[in-house]
Amino acid sequence: MSHSSMRSASRPLVSGRIVRAFRPLTIATAAALAAVCAAPAGAGVVNANGLEPAGQYDQFIVKYRSGSHARLEAASLNAALSRAAAASTASGQPRLGLAHVRRMSLGADVIRADRRLDRVDALALMKRIAADPAVEYVEPDLMMRTQLIPNDTRYNEQWHYAASAVGINGPGAWDRSSGAGVVVAVVDSGYLSHTDLNANILSGYDFVASVNGLGLACLFAGLPYNCGGGNDGNGRDNNATDSSNIKHGTHVSGTIAAVTNNNLGVAGVARDAKILPVRVLGNGGVGQTSDIADGIVWASGGSVSGIPANANPADVINLSLGGAQACSQTLTYRDAINAATNNGAVVVVAAGNSNTDVAGFTPASCPNTITVAASDINGNRAWYSNYGAGIDIAAPGGETCSPATEFLALGESVSGKCTQNHPGNGVLSTVDSNGYNFYQGTSMAAPHVAGVVALMKSVKPALTTAQVQTILTSTARPIAAAKCPGGCGPGLIDANAAVAAAQGP
Repeated sequence: MSHSSMRSASRPLVSGRIVRAFRPLTIATAAALAAVCAAPAGAGVVNANGLEPAGQYDQFIVKYRSGSHARLEAASLNAALSRAAAASTASGQPRLGLAHVRRMSLGADVIRADRRLDRVDALALMKRIAADPAVEYVEPDLMMRTQLIPNDTRYNEQWHYAASAVGINGPGAWDRSSGAGVVVAVVDSGYLSHTDLNANILSGYDFVASVNGLGLACLFAGLPYNCGGGNDGNGRDNNATDSSNIKHGTHVSGTIAAVTNNNLGVAGVARDAKILPVRVLGNGGVGQTSDIADGIVWASGGSVSGIPANANPADVINLSLGGAQACSQTLTYRDAINAATNNGAVVVVAAGNSNTDVAGFTPASCPNTITVAASDINGNRAWYSNYGAGIDIAAPGGETCSPATEFLALGESVSGKCTQNHPGNGVLSTVDSNGYNFYQGTSMAAPHVAGVVALMKSVKPALTTAQVQTILTSTARPIAAAKCPGGCGPGLIDANAAVAAAQGP
């Protein structure tokens, strides 16, 4: 299977009373793209689509070609950076300093400038770096955000699991499979201790490298200065606790594998699966591409320099995060997801909450993903959900609030449109302080699918991403075009039919 494209920014996709929609970053202008296309023959690819006109940038991802001196020798890498920095000196400007931060899991390098650059200077620097024949590609290390729309009121119903026209048809599937033996990585904000979840939590890892936050990059994105900071006083470590109290990863995890049949709280889709928490989103639900990509690779069992090997490689990876940029312009995500797929993981991704074509969002439009749109309690496409030919399946994401009309015009901004409140129509799952809450968002839809894939992998562990997609497509319940303007793929997921198909005759 494959998808087309997307954009850039990363958050969970939820709803609880924070009501934060997925916040897109603007695509580069045609003029900028033309400038990139005019790069000299033999130059590396410059992925500039994430550069915003008013943005400020100081961190970049550079991948040198396999076998090149810069890839193999630290001295050659430093010399290449020194040449690029020297060429940046303009009249009256101090020389730019470039430093190597670390090598990523797939061989790309994180590079940091000693001062923040506007869009024009950042693009110029990237083109200078890419002019080196040893460079395969260079792109900004963009902020990615959780994609949520939370509501802070709690309720008692999980309509989204029901054997009905609008639920996932879970009860029949649970007679066939419990998800036993399957590990689902939740690459998200980490987890918060919860009595209805702890028994299914494995030891994960915290990949949030920033201690104090991303500074001016946050301010330029309209966020607090310390967005993306770890809030734990250190960088990467083996404690995947949600130190920023985002709650998003805990809600997602509860949908996948809350402890079930314990006379307490909520049920999970795959009650006997285990959750591997991989923390990549820090303060404000913000994370960086380099941290998220390393988290994806590590979750699947891949190697990340300086990080202990993952003792519990994931069979399924849930990504309820994303940004408004085409995947074709974020090769780091493409490479990370391809690596995870090659390691045997099925990657499930939230489509995004911007009421626009999923082709413009990453990682939802990346190849080798199962991309999930959100449906509501009436079986319609949720008003905020992205749509389009890149959708692989729909699942309940709920609507804790909605506009005055059933649907917005395709592509119409979701900002300020959530005017009618009905919290019980959201998705109920675990949050902080052993509590529960209804959230809405494609962040909530994706873990339903990740849970169903866990049920499928439990009965047939060798299932590949392509095979999972085929089964989900053939067993989905179609959604009429009038109920899903823009397109919801083959329709609403049917857990019972999907697990039965995975089992075979």
